[in-house]
Amino acid sequence: MVETNPRERKFRFGVLANGDPEGTAQQWKDLARRAEDSGCSTVLVGDHYLTPLAATARLAMAAAVTTTLRLGSYVYCNDFRHPALLAKEAAELDRLSDGRLELGLGAGWLRAEYDMVGLPFDQGRVRADRFQEAVGLIRRLLAGETITHHGDHYVLEDYEPAALPVQRPVPMLLGGGGPRMTRFAARHADIIGFDPMSLPTGGKDEREFGHQPFEAKLALLDDATAAREDGGPERSILIFDVARHVDELPEDAWTGQEVAPDSPYALIGETSAIVETLLERRHRWGLTYYVFADEDFEVLQPVAAALADS
Repeated sequence: MVETNPRERKFRFGVLANGDPEGTAQQWKDLARRAEDSGCSTVLVGDHYLTPLAATARLAMAAAVTTTLRLGSYVYCNDFRHPALLAKEAAELDRLSDGRLELGLGAGWLRAEYDMVGLPFDQGRVRADRFQEAVGLIRRLLAGETITHHGDHYVLEDYEPAALPVQRPVPMLLGGGGPRMTRFAARHADIIGFDPMSLPTGGKDEREFGHQPFEAKLALLDDATAAREDGGPERSILIFDVARHVDELPEDAWTGQEVAPDSPYALIGETSAIVETLLERRHRWGLTYYVFADEDFEVLQPVAAALADS
């Protein structure tokens, strides 16, 4: 049973694979097994034209070489696929993994990759409208509904899902960037993935990495989840910067030396200090599901081990 109080839920940790373009199949298998053996809950793969990894293929291979590790898209870009296709891929991944998929989905934010493949980068409200319509369709298709739908962005005519998942429902991670997306995730997500808000022209807003903008999002989340009996979605966050000491942050760090110590998107310190930070953030913010890049595995794996079953 999932604890309804976000501040009393157990910690989880996910490894986000950035990928080596020269990496071998064996190296990918080893990463998945290592994540599973090290107490991590999930291995996750992004969905970008600008990065070397293809989410569906990587997650399927990870499923084949693990038994308990959960598999997450972080996140599928809604504009890259029709919701009927994405629902089909999600159902197959869930079946092939015996019910271990966490379906992450976002509206898209990186304009450069839209431009490079000739996709229109619509205004934020249009991308958000399309995303929300797609989420509803994907939920219904994964539940096994045959759908006829004439929406603003998608049309389906008596479409019957070709495959059904093991999990009912498949846990869905939805992004919490701007206010609208946070409210939507609060109502419809199983997991909310906090992320700095995107700029209208694409990219991340540097002003979003501090603790004050984040706490404003939490206030929106709390208001929007008041009617939910399950305590609202599991609260997850992507860690952008990790260092033993703030002086070790690179010049191009997302958070910077002044912001990093109090930023929810950064973890600074030795193992014991980071453990205390995460315990404090669970009490303060209800954050319990941390996603970090594979290059930070050495630093954060002992933290995950220390907080296992906590």
